[in-house]
Amino acid sequence: MILWVVMAVLAVATSLSVLVPLYRGRRPAVGEGQAALAIYKDQLGEVERDFARGVIGAEEAGAARTEIARRAIKADAAPLEVPTAAGTADQPRRVAAVVAVLAVPLFAVGLYLLLGSPQLPDRPLAARLDGPLEAADLPALVARVETHLAASPNDGQGWALIAPVYLKTGRNDDAVRAFSNAIRLLGPTAEREADLGDAIMRASQGMVTEDARLAFQKASELDPAAVKPRFFLAVGLTQQGARDQATAAWHALLQGAPDDAPWVPVARQALASLDQPVPPGPSAAEVDAASKMTPEQRQAMISGMVDQLAARLQANPADADGWARLIQSYMVLGRKEDATVALARARTALAGQADRLAAVEAAARSSGLIE
Repeated sequence: MILWVVMAVLAVATSLSVLVPLYRGRRPAVGEGQAALAIYKDQLGEVERDFARGVIGAEEAGAARTEIARRAIKADAAPLEVPTAAGTADQPRRVAAVVAVLAVPLFAVGLYLLLGSPQLPDRPLAARLDGPLEAADLPALVARVETHLAASPNDGQGWALIAPVYLKTGRNDDAVRAFSNAIRLLGPTAEREADLGDAIMRASQGMVTEDARLAFQKASELDPAAVKPRFFLAVGLTQQGARDQATAAWHALLQGAPDDAPWVPVARQALASLDQPVPPGPSAAEVDAASKMTPEQRQAMISGMVDQLAARLQANPADADGWARLIQSYMVLGRKEDATVALARARTALAGQADRLAAVEAAARSSGLIE
């Protein structure tokens, strides 16, 4: 209601700013004739002074006196006010302006009342954030929520609102923080715990770390029928190389699943990969012998074996011996950057397994990658 009153006042003020000047007639020209006569008298005096000094001749002085006298007579005979005919001529223009100034806002208000929804409340921020990510105002909405959370960090609903947006837009570390705060302030749910595990896994480059596993485990305990946490728990078992446990987890997940579920083909492929034997990768001695060949011979012999080992570790990152061999192979071939990446992946995959990680660290140290 207050908004409508303010708008009405602004409309009236705007209309008056246009209408008042239109109805303000020209002020009477009182004293204009006397002022003009005084000017002409000064001009006559100037002409006489110029003639006396010899600046102008008698003929020029006479012509100037005649012209000044003609103007003075005309000014003295002029009326002191503007004729009323001019005001009459402006009357249609004033009427048209009044109609335009008043009709336009009245028409706009009437059209809005007819077609608009003045009683409809604003769309909630949560609904707008839940819309398509391509919405032009998404960055502004996210910034607004972030500003609010900076001032009110204990607003659990705010964290729960922004967390999925972070996850969808790839801000994985921010998503981890937001889901953690939402769980801390609002309490755990199966969906929040599963989304937290998802965010942790994405932030860890697809690896189901121990923190991610714990989140998925909590989600599964809260809702044993939920597919998402069970799916990623099976992924984690596969990454750890726990073949029997992973096989059982995939079978349990696929049991009774609809064939058109989007995750079913992925689960079947993962299960099939567990049933296939994987040949071992090259040993450090084999790679060292190959390094003594010509570049062409070395490339032909080693590239296939190293790629095969890297692929196997992608599917089974819990193989500590495999990581050690891969790092040593990269270092023998002079591919230090690849060895550094492999060591980082091994540290992520073997987090919490100090004895197995120690073997990888030892291989990296012996090959000269780290000190």
